[in-house]
Parts: sequence; structure tokens; C-alpha cells
Amino acid sequence: MAKNFTEEDIPFFKQKLRECCAQSWKTKGYKLTSIDTLTIEVGISTEFFYRLYTTKEELFLEVLSMIQHQLKEQWYSMIQNDSGMEGFKKAMNWLFEEYAKHPTLYNFNNPDYHLFLKKLPKEKIENLRENDKNIFFEVLERSNLEVKISKEKAYGIFSTLLYTAAMKKDLIYNKCEIFNFLLDSSMYQIFGNSTSLANKNPSTYIV
Repeated sequence: MAKNFTEEDIPFFKQKLRECCAQSWKTKGYKLTSIDTLTIEVGISTEFFYRLYTTKEELFLEVLSMIQHQLKEQWYSMIQNDSGMEGFKKAMNWLFEEYAKHPTLYNFNNPDYHLFLKKLPKEKIENLRENDKNIFFEVLERSNLEVKISKEKAYGIFSTLLYTAAMKKDLIYNKCEIFNFLLDSSMYQIFGNSTSLANKNPSTYIV
């Protein structure tokens, strides 16, 4: 099959592989997402796959980059339509729901994800972490919220809160309610009572 494809076909098939890989990663996880399955879905041979990617992990890295970009664009859209603390909170709740729906993709502490990370060079792992952090910093800037603590600490707090989405079930209490309770408290301490840097006036959002 591969010998019939040209260089012009490469962008199309790489995009198809990224889409299929993302869907499989969400439902099956890294380990159970095989090259054989992906190539059958896309309609290419294994030989042609290795013309596009040197390893399975190279494809997964592209998928992560694609998903980070999609999350960032969705978050930007949400805070653009509803800025300030309320908009930020809605965006955090949307992220929580995404994490809860697809734990195989977003739960970085599960064994399946660790297996993927073991296959990556340290610099690639650091790049992923830095990209994630930079997206958060950009969202803060676009939200126009005045941060009362360091941005790094704020990132650490909100990232930790999102990990509650990875809980397999509500062992003690509804995890969504717990997340929102902790989110309200954290936002009050991180942002105070201010709504934004661009519009400081009495009509503020109070969490």
C-alpha cells in the first residue's frame, strides 16, 4: 500500500493518525494503542507508518501537542466570552470534566502514562511540562486576573486540584463538589476579591 503514496499524502495521513491515536488513547490508554490498529484504521501499511514516524512515542508526542493546543484554544474562547473570576472558574470546571471523562489521557500519575514517559528523553518530558505551565500562564494573562501569589505557585495549586478528577469513584463525597469547594477557596486566596486588572470597579465577582 505505502508505495502508492506520495510526499503530498504525508500531511493528510499524519493528521488522520493523530486523530485516531488521540481517540484510542482516550478510550484504551497508551499501552493498548498499537501501531497495527492505527494503521488499519487509517488505511496504511506499517511500512508507511515508519516513513512518517520513527517510533510510536513520536506520534504520541504530536498528539499531546495537538491536545494541548486544543485545550488552550477552548480555554481562550471561554474566558474571552466570560472574563474575570467567573469565567476562569467555568473554564476550570470544563477542564475538570475533561480530565474526569478521559483519565487515560490526562491522569499523569497512572502506570500506563508512566510507561509512556519512560520511553521519552528527559528533555521531551521537560518540554511537555513547560508547555503545560506556559499555557496556564497565558490563560492567566488573558483572564486579566491579578494574582496575589507567584504564578508558579498558582499553577501548582490549580494543577493539584485537577488531579481530583482522576479519582476512580466518589469514595467519601461527590468529587465534583469537593473540587468546586477547594476551587472557590483557592481562587479567593490567589485572586482576592478583584475581578480583573483591566476593569477594577465596585461591580466585582466575589467567590
